[in-house]
Amino acid sequence: MPASVSPPLDTTLRIVSPENIAFEFRLAGPAPRLIAFAIDVFVISAVGVALFIPFAVAGIVGAAFLGFFLVALFFLWWGYGAALETFNNGQTLGKLALGLRTVSQTGLSINVAQAILRNLIRAADIAPPFFPGLVAMAFTRRLQRLGDLAAGTVVVYDRRWRPPPPPATDGGINFAADIVPPGFRPDPVLAEALAEYAARRPMLAPARRHELAAIPAARLCAAWEIPPPADPDAVISAVYERTLTGEPR
Repeated sequence: MPASVSPPLDTTLRIVSPENIAFEFRLAGPAPRLIAFAIDVFVISAVGVALFIPFAVAGIVGAAFLGFFLVALFFLWWGYGAALETFNNGQTLGKLALGLRTVSQTGLSINVAQAILRNLIRAADIAPPFFPGLVAMAFTRRLQRLGDLAAGTVVVYDRRWRPPPPPATDGGINFAADIVPPGFRPDPVLAEALAEYAARRPMLAPARRHELAAIPAARLCAAWEIPPPADPDAVISAVYERTLTGEPR
């Protein structure tokens, strides 16, 4: 019987650049995206109220003003998301609050056309009673709504966030002090990979940590001429702590 292929242990998008450099993004699911959208709707509503109040207080609420107000709301509703995603690195205020970002399927920043297209199709995504956007997210591997599919975009967690260094001790053994050779310094590619791993580590299951850390930990231990690690996650955490954050705790 052929061996079965295990499903992915977390919602990860892996992209390989033309230079054969792999980048991984953690896809954002429906819940955080709905919260971000709710924040954006609140912001749009607040701006609309702020536009209306001064004229209402001054008693200027005629037909001409109402026409201007409706036009302003139209451009605010349709232009808010497209403008911010274009000029704010793929983040509306709601996405910024939730640590999310819209990127192209290739991992690059989205362009103006993609931002406009995905926001125009949002009306179809939230159309009741079936809310096609949620249905599309449930049946696509990259959790894409209709606007994402049309524009070639995905919503991911922002990779710029960096958590505190992960613990690198077990049973009284300090991996950073006892395993990593003194003076070892990673090259820029390894340093970036270590930082990415440290950023994602708190959100990964133990099995996924072991899977991601096993290959680089084995190669490092072979280069240092020490036995293969029983806990590759601890080794990679130790290298991160020792080389990128200063002295071990």
